[in-house]
Amino acid sequence: MKHVELYGFAGSTYVRTVRMVCEEKGVAYQLEPLAFRQSSHGELHPFLRMPVLRTGDAVLYESVAIAIFVDESFEGPRLSPTEPLDRARMHQWISVCNDYLYRDLVQALLKSGDRSDEVMTAARRDLEIVDRQLRAGSFLVGDEIYLCDLFLAPMIAFVEEKGRASLFHGLEGLAAWRSRLESRASFSATRS
Repeated sequence: MKHVELYGFAGSTYVRTVRMVCEEKGVAYQLEPLAFRQSSHGELHPFLRMPVLRTGDAVLYESVAIAIFVDESFEGPRLSPTEPLDRARMHQWISVCNDYLYRDLVQALLKSGDRSDEVMTAARRDLEIVDRQLRAGSFLVGDEIYLCDLFLAPMIAFVEEKGRASLFHGLEGLAAWRSRLESRASFSATRS
């Protein structure tokens, strides 16, 4: 068994995604402190972001690369579809999470005191798009949990933690998905 070190803060949505991937796969990992934006951080990640994974002599940064590596390199349930179209849909939803949802749900709510109608409208629009997708299946790509769900889960949890649960009102597909995710051991084991 390879020794896995994960550098980052437990409260980071992307660190939580990678932690959830490790938990789903049954991969033991050590969450290591990170001297944020210090030279030691730059030695691990040249863009001073997180998470960073180290296993043996290999160091990986960027959560998508790390999640795929863990999924493909370790025993445990497969977190990526085998069918090419479904795998493409999984990557599509990971991109949606990274390019749109993170910006509109996490970054916008991190701005202190930003409760503008514009921010709330964008967040609600995004959640309605996700809800429509989740009405078609148990998870983002059908009835199996995949990496894309593990990218989305910490972002949705962040919205709830910031006291914006009202954004979810009437989104039945998203509510059912949230319930399924919150009952998983990987979700509870990675709460900060």
